[in-house]
Amino acid sequence: MYSSERWTRLTSHMEKRPYIRYPIEWIFPVLILVTLFTVYPVGYAIWTSLHRVLLVLPTTPFIGFKNYIAVLKSPYFWESLLNTLWFTLISTPIIIVIGFGVGRLLLTKFVGRSVVRSVVILPWVLPGAVSGIIWMWILHQSWGILNILLFKIGLIKEYIPWLVTPALARFSIIVAYTWTQFPFAGILIMAALSGIDPNLYEAAQVDGANAFRRFLNITLPQIKGMVMVLAVYEALTALTSYDLAYSLTAGGPGTATTLAAYYIWKESFKMLNFGNGAALAFIMVLISLAFIIGIMKAIPSDVFAEE
Repeated sequence: MYSSERWTRLTSHMEKRPYIRYPIEWIFPVLILVTLFTVYPVGYAIWTSLHRVLLVLPTTPFIGFKNYIAVLKSPYFWESLLNTLWFTLISTPIIIVIGFGVGRLLLTKFVGRSVVRSVVILPWVLPGAVSGIIWMWILHQSWGILNILLFKIGLIKEYIPWLVTPALARFSIIVAYTWTQFPFAGILIMAALSGIDPNLYEAAQVDGANAFRRFLNITLPQIKGMVMVLAVYEALTALTSYDLAYSLTAGGPGTATTLAAYYIWKESFKMLNFGNGAALAFIMVLISLAFIIGIMKAIPSDVFAEE
């Protein structure tokens, strides 16, 4: 027990002590983790991108921006970048549109809705490599389930080379990627739709607004914030997609489906040129940043006002 005199001195000392909202003792463990798993890897990657790092060479001389120049001069980089851009620009809006349809469906009352809500997320939680193997079983030109089914019901007379024809391979990888991503978009849009006041629809219907006008004037303004968040997320995910393309087509046929992330892996771990791989990674970081800024600039200033 404290005596009255000692208690007075203690409280007086506490009153004089400045108030510290975030003591360094509280955040120091987190700072160690951030430094260890974020700052150090990024710093080491920057260092690698400025040096010639080859496993066959015993030294790592400093070469400045020569790795970046070599990457930018490579036709394979530009081809993989174009593949990544069209992959992103096509898949992102498709995912959002399908996600809206799924989200709206999940709000509809039907038998087994709770089961469907639980199962629909499965394609998103599966690892990309597993999803790629599943779609290879579906689309393989010789023993794929899709070709067998189409042939048996008489829609095709010969098997379609889905994964060995460049145009079809690009189409196939977008379909597979959309299948892995639309559940997440559907769940988020379902949450946004459930927050809309039903009285707004009733009032609009009384005023004679048809389904399209109700969607345009009520639904879209209410969920536009979520749609923009999904657009940024899905664009970033597509720009960095690697595992699905690797397991489904291995970047082929030729370089038709070689995405930038797969090219970074190939340059680093197949060609063992870690300097070029690190330079490629940072170039893609800058491109991703430009993509985000472009999307954010295109968003009207009032989109997140109510959120």
